[in-house]
Amino acid sequence: MSSTSEEYYLNDYFDEYKNLGGKKNKKEYSENLDIFFEETYDLYIDGNPIKHESREDANWEVIEKANITVKEFNLIFESVDNVTAYT
Repeated sequence: MSSTSEEYYLNDYFDEYKNLGGKKNKKEYSENLDIFFEETYDLYIDGNPIKHESREDANWEVIEKANITVKEFNLIFESVDNVTAYT
């Protein structure tokens, strides 16, 4: 994970992901979570469109880079948002 706070919360995020019905193992989840933060953080947290013009664009980039479904993207988003209010 790229930042200390993300590392700190990985277990909480992963536990929430599993509670929501996620099927990936922790390693796969962590890799996808890294992509999620890489592509969405600037726009979702800072409102900075440096990488993507819209949240939809950022979301699709995560889906494509991680090679996951929309449902899996939503599980990742909700696992973070439910633990630390991502948006």
